Amino acid sequence: SGAAGQHAVSPDNVPEDLTFNLVILWLTEVLSLGGLLGNGVVLWLLSSYVYGNPFAIYLLDVACADLIFLGCHMVAIIPDLLPGQLDFPGLLQAILATLRFFCYLVSLSLLAAVSVEQCLAALFPAWYPCRRPRHLATCVCALAWTLGLVLHLLLSGACTQLFWEPSRHVCRALWLAAAALLATLCCTMCGASLLLLLRVERGPQWPQLRGFPALVLLAVLLFLFCGLPFGIYWLCWNLHWHTPRSFYHFSFLTAGLHTAAKPAVYFCLGSAPGHRLHQPLRLVLRRALGDEAELGAGRETSRRDLVDITA
Repeated sequence: SGAAGQHAVSPDNVPEDLTFNLVILWLTEVLSLGGLLGNGVVLWLLSSYVYGNPFAIYLLDVACADLIFLGCHMVAIIPDLLPGQLDFPGLLQAILATLRFFCYLVSLSLLAAVSVEQCLAALFPAWYPCRRPRHLATCVCALAWTLGLVLHLLLSGACTQLFWEPSRHVCRALWLAAAALLATLCCTMCGASLLLLLRVERGPQWPQLRGFPALVLLAVLLFLFCGLPFGIYWLCWNLHWHTPRSFYHFSFLTAGLHTAAKPAVYFCLGSAPGHRLHQPLRLVLRRALGDEAELGAGRETSRRDLVDITA
């Protein structure tokens, strides 16, 4: 079920409210456009490096889910940007809504999975790399997409007229199941991230926290502060729980900020101080994934080769 246009305009709105809402929605569109570009760059850079790092495939799938989410996000709020001039059919609004929630859940599932994996790698540094199945990341990503797609199709069938007559009771039960899934994923992600933070804090690398553990912790914080409001809003709206009207625009803005800020976090963590504008983006992204040792070894080998040639 789509919410576009249902909360943004009401008889008791004053012109100032409408102007404020339009400003928020335009900011959402700008952030979403920036997120499309940023996640597109990440997707392009990781497409040729997905098997070079066991965690790269997670970021690749997260970028793909965010791209689809942002595309639907930008289209869904167009009627609110043009109040009274354009309106989508109810079925199209419902499809965009469930598709966004599908990509939102896939991205959250992958973030929870990579948090658990990184936590295990930090708690058991000698045991986990040897015992970890080789294709674990691929299987987890495939499972997240499959379960998300099944939930999306069930919601589309039970809550809209896409396949058959909608059922209010089945639709509510599915949204309650989605709420339970969202809560479970959030608790898992927060618990794993807290253990990872405690483990890293007691380690020697704490003063210079960088690499993939820092990326995971920042991604989790970014979700909790910017991504979570969108999930809460959609669950409350579809379960007919009361939410303030202003929360509608706030959740859309933070959702755009959440997905747009992820690529910026990747590149900021991977860039070397003092050389932020003079490094290949592929190298920066590899450093953010925790490949400092590999890159350092490569540079050391190059220096040795140069000395040998000179000699």
